[in-house]
Amino acid sequence: MLSDQEYERFRLLIQERSGLHFPDKRRQDLWRGLKRAFEEMDSPDWTSYYQLLLASSTDGEVWERLICQITIGETYFFRNRPQFEALRQRILPELIQLKRSQGQYLRIWSAGCATGEEPYSIAMLLRELLPDLSAWNVTILATDINREALSQAQKGRYGNWSFREKGWEQFQQRYFSREHKHWELAPVVREMVSFAYLNLVEDTYPSLANNTVAFDLIICRNVTIYFTPEITQRVVEQLYEALVKGGWLIVGHSEPSPLIYRRFEPRNFPGAVLYQKSAKEEGALQLSWLEQALSGRPGEAPTWLELPPLAVLRPPLVPPAAVEAEPIAAQEPVVEPCEQAEAFLQQGQAEQALEILQQVLQQDRGCARAYYLLGKVQADRGYWPEAQQWCEKAVAQNPLLTEGHFLLALVHSQQDNFEAALASMKRVVYLERKAVLGHFWLANIYGELGDEARARKSLQNTRALLQDLPVLAPIPWSDGMTAGRLLHAVRQRLRE
Repeated sequence: MLSDQEYERFRLLIQERSGLHFPDKRRQDLWRGLKRAFEEMDSPDWTSYYQLLLASSTDGEVWERLICQITIGETYFFRNRPQFEALRQRILPELIQLKRSQGQYLRIWSAGCATGEEPYSIAMLLRELLPDLSAWNVTILATDINREALSQAQKGRYGNWSFREKGWEQFQQRYFSREHKHWELAPVVREMVSFAYLNLVEDTYPSLANNTVAFDLIICRNVTIYFTPEITQRVVEQLYEALVKGGWLIVGHSEPSPLIYRRFEPRNFPGAVLYQKSAKEEGALQLSWLEQALSGRPGEAPTWLELPPLAVLRPPLVPPAAVEAEPIAAQEPVVEPCEQAEAFLQQGQAEQALEILQQVLQQDRGCARAYYLLGKVQADRGYWPEAQQWCEKAVAQNPLLTEGHFLLALVHSQQDNFEAALASMKRVVYLERKAVLGHFWLANIYGELGDEARARKSLQNTRALLQDLPVLAPIPWSDGMTAGRLLHAVRQRLRE
């Protein structure tokens, strides 16, 4: 049995790395999970095991074994009937009607998917509601911190206990076949869902680099009940930013106080309260203001934007009282406008970034980086055709803008145009041979095209580049992913 001091050390470390909170009333749960994980490792004592956890990456094998022992992935198909009735009768039909006029894209995220019953339930509903499913670009992303559960989910094999919710038997009959003691999910449903490891506490999201942007619906049920209020608030804020305007968040009945979801608008359905992101703000930035600017006569002042001339942006000055005894310092370096706009985007302040970018293009209509950043704004919001137009303008102005080609490749991928995505990503690695994320995404694109040999070769190239980098080195264009985290993901893909 752990002493009080040992218990507290492990409890705080697990909470910091995974967000999982074990108060005193769950002390026995933590002890049982820790004991099973400790027995699987070759550690001589608890102190050595703690040091091993401390030195290991959270997405590595050591933590993977621990997470599998201390998390409960208990779920079943169509769990919580009132919520799924709201999805079937109101939310999904309304989303489908809206998206028919916006390019027939639909993006759904099951955050904390456990063994996969939840995202597969959504996939089956969509097959019922979308008779023309083949004409749609549907993304169902399912993530979890428990790799063992993810592995089981990908197999699509379930026992009778996963079908204990009554009233949905027709889906079991239609989409499953009996195989000995298990039920096998039909490939047409299984292939609709993509599974990935993601730690809601540690990982960077929303980010186009890991496909966690612009969702119409996020389901995160019975996940944050294991978090502290502070961690829950941070996670909910990030989920809010990962939704498009008007997008929906579904949480479990046991989630914390509604005050946590105060940025959302609560919506009441029979037996369920769901949360919606406000749809009042205009979602897509149209091209009209730029087209008007570009159509002006040479030398003619633009009339499309009434803003003061672009100012030189500098860091704020220190108040004089704070530097009375100090010698006069050298002038602070100038912050380029596009750098300022990009900093705003990284902080989630798109409107401030747009104001700067408009000013930039008022003075320089050929600024490729401004076009690229406008493309990033649109991509983060899930407006793929608009994002594509901006990216194409960026690389037309500057064919050597590597990040412009990279973003364009990701946008093509989101539209299932993988041949175009491949051409753009090849330009990325041609322009920058050590573009780690370029090689990694080449592997993803080759995989989508069915070229497993080239996909594996690209993963090997990615691994070789990552092995030369410090573990904590940030990867360009990844919105914060470290070399160590990406290397672990690559090795998992290569089954090393």
